[in-house]
Amino acid sequence: MKITDILKQRGKTLFTVATDSSAFEAVKIMDENKVGAVMVLDKKGNVAGILSERDVLYKCYKSGIALEKQTVNNLMTNVDNILIGDMNDTAKELMNVMLYRRIRHIPIIENNEIAGMLSVEDILKMMLDSYENESHMLREHIKNPIGIHDFSSHFKK
Repeated sequence: MKITDILKQRGKTLFTVATDSSAFEAVKIMDENKVGAVMVLDKKGNVAGILSERDVLYKCYKSGIALEKQTVNNLMTNVDNILIGDMNDTAKELMNVMLYRRIRHIPIIENNEIAGMLSVEDILKMMLDSYENESHMLREHIKNPIGIHDFSSHFKK
């Protein structure tokens, strides 16, 4: 299963914040939209980084600075340290990277622009749906391997 298929079904909605936004503003956006990460944009609109709920939790906790006074720029993962996915990657490839690197969100690139962001949950849901569909098809094939159906029970005698 290709990432392009997942984004088509899930949608390409991407939430962003500015580097100078407060952590509180970022958390509010994540909460209102039920997402675990947002892309961070600089003043020119270029990607500066990504901010996840983990970044906020651990870095705010360690700094002792309140959410309202903490800026996104101080908490985000810098653009140089972001792992990205491509629309042609497979779900399995991305899942392996995400599990091995212990990340929960990954931006997806298409034509050198961010096409969306996927979470581990998004990928797992699609993989599960795919496996369930494949399992159903295999069970049907086992029941009727050559595709001949007995329609006699459908006709009155």
